Amino acid sequence: MPTSLPSLLILGASTRAAASSAVRAGFAPVCADRFGDEDLRRIATVIAVDNDLHRTLDAVKKLPPTPWIYTGSLENDPKFIASVSERHPLLGNPREVLRKVRDPFWLERTLRTHDLPALRVRSVRSSSDAYVRTDFRPDVGVRSTSERWLLKPTRGGGGCRIAVWSGQALPTSERFYLQEQRLGAPMSALFIGRPNAAELIGVCEQLIGPALGAPTEFGYAGSIGPIAVSDRTRELLQQLGDTLTREAQLRGLFGIDFILADDIPWLVELNPRYTASVEVLERAFGRPLLAEHASACSDRSVIASERTPSNCIVGKQIVYATKDLTAPTLDHLFEADGHAPESPLIADIPAPGSRIAAGWPICTVFAEARSFAECLTHLATRRQSLLNAVRD
Repeated sequence: MPTSLPSLLILGASTRAAASSAVRAGFAPVCADRFGDEDLRRIATVIAVDNDLHRTLDAVKKLPPTPWIYTGSLENDPKFIASVSERHPLLGNPREVLRKVRDPFWLERTLRTHDLPALRVRSVRSSSDAYVRTDFRPDVGVRSTSERWLLKPTRGGGGCRIAVWSGQALPTSERFYLQEQRLGAPMSALFIGRPNAAELIGVCEQLIGPALGAPTEFGYAGSIGPIAVSDRTRELLQQLGDTLTREAQLRGLFGIDFILADDIPWLVELNPRYTASVEVLERAFGRPLLAEHASACSDRSVIASERTPSNCIVGKQIVYATKDLTAPTLDHLFEADGHAPESPLIADIPAPGSRIAAGWPICTVFAEARSFAECLTHLATRRQSLLNAVRD
């Protein structure tokens, strides 16, 4: 790793994608995550961690002051982010911003105040009531009786622990809320927030659910983009990005997940950080987005090499284990000339011999194509090839 490059500290559940973006942006990444994958170790300095990042806080605080970013799902822990930021300057959104944008009730109020599409949300406090009352009717006063609601944890990520609500009991150990369910295409939009406005970078379609390889009904399995949207949709997305940037003082990269129905983007949640679609759009557009993120979050400019757009649709898919397994050597799969270590066809590679439980990610595969359908086909083929390899 060249020592002349500026260091960037990256913390999160998985940091490989952000580390690849950091390399493309001209940084030397220093990473701590739950996995410490083989390919991460080739492009970054890896801090030894265990499964709980909180227990690595002392080690992180002993590092020299270094600009840092967080990845999912650390946005659910503003206190942890504030603690790290006492030592390391944060390139991203601080605790006071997170408390706003991760609050679904704040989001609904803000969008309605500005006459933007907003899904209704309802409070469910499992700490005060062990069960949701079966006579609870979130749709009282609404004419349609066919509406559905999703039961969602307030500290969720990746689509985990989301269920269609039908009056079932709630666990008492976590807070949940109800969000109106809209049917449509699951999408995401990526922005860079700057003072008083946001730049819409691009839109991706999300791969959600078991039919596309996720282990749960609403689980995230990947992204494909950029996706062309109508002028109406793009205008509404720009209004959403600008409004949320102004109202919450968002800075740098952030994403919104939304359901697209009849050209209307219905915001599901806001991710105020580096998101899973960043590396997809970087590879499609040839933009070092993490360099632009750093510039938006600080007064310093970051010099990064320009790259040539691929003029292709780019996709990534997380391959989940369908049973408990021991990871074999996967480096030989999908070898291709011209793919740099930070832009591979396979990534998040576990160490050979690692135990992977059913439902946990094995690795990530990538594809480039001229159309969405072709890209999705390539991803499905590579996913199956990988599953065949781990069965042998």
